[in-house]
Amino acid sequence: MGITNKRRACIYCGNQGNLTVDHVPPKLLFAPPLPRELITVPACRQCNQSFQKDDEYTRTVVAIDLRASKNRDAQCKLPAILRSLQNPNAKAFAEYLAHQTTQTTILAPDGAPMGQAVEVDRTRVNATGARIIRGLYFSEIGKPLERDALIKIGTKPGLSEHDPDAVQIARCYSAFPEHRDREIGTAFSYVAGFGPGVSVWMMLLYDYFAWVGTVDTRASRDAIWPVPQQIGD
Repeated sequence: MGITNKRRACIYCGNQGNLTVDHVPPKLLFAPPLPRELITVPACRQCNQSFQKDDEYTRTVVAIDLRASKNRDAQCKLPAILRSLQNPNAKAFAEYLAHQTTQTTILAPDGAPMGQAVEVDRTRVNATGARIIRGLYFSEIGKPLERDALIKIGTKPGLSEHDPDAVQIARCYSAFPEHRDREIGTAFSYVAGFGPGVSVWMMLLYDYFAWVGTVDTRASRDAIWPVPQQIGD
């Protein structure tokens, strides 16, 4: 689904020149064929290109996690990810990931660790999450989010309905007067709660990796949610 603002300006920076189309969430997160309900928004070429490295990083670290193994899109992406990491041009990135990798604490029946786990660079995955929220906000509200809007975002791999953080998030979400939700393909889904000048978002990627964020567009920004800015693992 595509929505365009009347001014035909980049929804991220307001630039009206050199516009292209940005997919929200990034299309590299999905296996082909792309879902028909994938959202597109107007973005200048500079903003669009600036997202690429963080998007690729996010796709890689989330897809190679053992907890993504049952998701079709994540599994379809793995061969291409592994091939790209073997490319000589990706040597620096592969070494960067290697330094973030440790043996997983999930054990096989013989007691051996079941593969590797990556210590996620939260700054990079949260940059992708914040950008997705801006795109979804435009899709839901029909106008760009102000550049100075306060976005707080955290991540929670493996968030379950019994997790204390999940209970706290659910209470916050239910307190908002308006609720919206959507699934985009089999890789991504989100719920959003809206109130006057504020909104809360929960986005799920590959059935296990959650972003939780709030947006505050009010001139006077008070605390609008009880969930910590940075959710713990």
